[in-house]
Amino acid sequence: MQRTFTDQQIFDGLLTKNAPVVEAIVCFLYDQCQRSVTRMVTRNKGSDADAEDLFQEVIVVFLQNTWDGKFQLRQNTRVTTYIYEIAHLMWLKELRRRAAQNKRNDRYGQQQSDEQPDAPSPEQELMSDEEVRSARAIFGRLGDMCQELLKAFYFDKKSMKQIAEEFGLGTEDNAKTKKYRCVLALRKLMTS
Repeated sequence: MQRTFTDQQIFDGLLTKNAPVVEAIVCFLYDQCQRSVTRMVTRNKGSDADAEDLFQEVIVVFLQNTWDGKFQLRQNTRVTTYIYEIAHLMWLKELRRRAAQNKRNDRYGQQQSDEQPDAPSPEQELMSDEEVRSARAIFGRLGDMCQELLKAFYFDKKSMKQIAEEFGLGTEDNAKTKKYRCVLALRKLMTS
């Protein structure tokens, strides 16, 4: 049978740091708060697994705040409300982190599609010796500047800024335009 605790008993029990008492309190808090935290997370772009992970982190933060003296029980303070507030703030932080990550991924994906319109698949990378010789011959027919620029970008992994400086192209946009034109010229040689 699950034991119930008042807010004062929760606070005092946690301060003892007695393992069986702390465990009983954590189980009680899980029963009292898990459902509302899960509801909050799943209604705000999260899954049940996200809610479970978040709740575990919230309990750790709550325990640490209690033991470090950051949480003090006051007359108008409810432990469950405090836990829910921690969960809410932590979930907002996670959503901001995910949004920033998605934005970076979108930007990176767009950059990749701009810079590498024909990124080879693993099958395409496995070329025969004859195909390699043919590709080198075609690449050799490309102008010297285009050869060097494409090598710098694709093989040396230099940034557009570095390429712009190295090739005297002025800006990154000019370097992107030049690289794009070189790729088009290479494609034209490949199809002719």
